Amino acid sequence: MEKSSPVSRSRRSAPPARRPSSPPTGAAHATRIERLVAQCREAGMPVTPQRIAIYRALLEANDHPNPEAIYTRVRTTMPSLSLATIYKTLDALTRLGLVSELPAIGNSRRYDANVDLHHHLVCTRCDRVTDYYDPVLDRIPLPSRLAGFRARRVSVHLHGLCANCANARAPRRSSPRSPRRDTSPGS
Repeated sequence: MEKSSPVSRSRRSAPPARRPSSPPTGAAHATRIERLVAQCREAGMPVTPQRIAIYRALLEANDHPNPEAIYTRVRTTMPSLSLATIYKTLDALTRLGLVSELPAIGNSRRYDANVDLHHHLVCTRCDRVTDYYDPVLDRIPLPSRLAGFRARRVSVHLHGLCANCANARAPRRSSPRSPRRDTSPGS
């Protein structure tokens, strides 16, 4: 997964990211694939090459891909794979707790195979999503008095501009969030 890098801090800026001790290795991915196989069997689900390939693509991704991006990546090795299979497999992997579905970003669902406690930085210009680790955010308590709702975990998504968009005039994404007013003189 892609990790954010610390930037200069001011009194109002967020603390630097805490990085995991090491990036995922082939051995770590193999362990996660073994966990997929065990959880599928425990749930009575078939262990298929398609499920394994889709999960592997998510494990190797650092961009929190949407189903269409996963489809493009996996089809290079499985040309007969359908987009419907991608969606069904992502739903199954989410139910098994092996991946997380992120709240809608742009016009598309995005997925994360990193189910460890972490948060996300979401660029409102290019839709880039970056994993963010912060022990202060990790300690946000679950609300105890939510009428008709039982919270299970807290996940913080910080919205703003990534370094590339903040430092350059990057083109706007194709999926606008809200209409923008023209603030040029004479309007």
